Amino acid sequence: SKYKRLSYQMDAVKQGFLLLQEHNGFFLADVVGLGKTVIATVIAKKYRIHNGFPKYLSKTLIIVPPRLKLGWKKTLKDFDIRDFDIISCGSLHKVEDPDQYDLVIVDEAHKFRNKDSLGYDALQKICKTPTRKRLSDGTRARKRVILISATPLNNRPSDIGHLLMLFQDGRDSTLGIANLDRYFKRKDKAFQKALRDLTGNDSKDAVKALYGEIRRNVIEPLTV
Repeated sequence: SKYKRLSYQMDAVKQGFLLLQEHNGFFLADVVGLGKTVIATVIAKKYRIHNGFPKYLSKTLIIVPPRLKLGWKKTLKDFDIRDFDIISCGSLHKVEDPDQYDLVIVDEAHKFRNKDSLGYDALQKICKTPTRKRLSDGTRARKRVILISATPLNNRPSDIGHLLMLFQDGRDSTLGIANLDRYFKRKDKAFQKALRDLTGNDSKDAVKALYGEIRRNVIEPLTV
């Protein structure tokens, strides 16, 4: 094989697969060049086998910036992944049957942090539409989501909240914080207050503490 079996990648695969099962999705976040495409591809293959391949055919939707399409296609071919569609970030409106997919992989997911954009609306519909497929025991397959980003936390606290809502229920989450909608509204208010009422290092320290709490409570439990 042209791919080295790197222990940190195999650990990431195991951890990511467990997070998919427990939370319906997770963030795959690391610096450029450490094999996030390979890790996500191996998880997709593992998920396919877990669901009962070849009797059950998982179908994966991969959403990528246009410049990354070729690399993704090559990796998917190298790992013999079939039954997938790969589209660019600007083509989400072309997905007519989101219920055919049981796994959605979004590369450079931070580009969808603005909930008021057309792209976010289309992506949320894709991620939240239940899959029509059923497993061998008759139960409906759960739709799972992998969000790949080197920078999962950007700007306002609600940015991370919007991404979380692609695979979490805002009012009944699988995390220790049951109501994520309320949690992020409070954090946004605290963020605005720190910027409005404080100056200099006081403002920076307040924002840093706020982000530290979000990182501990939300990002770390959902990130590989």
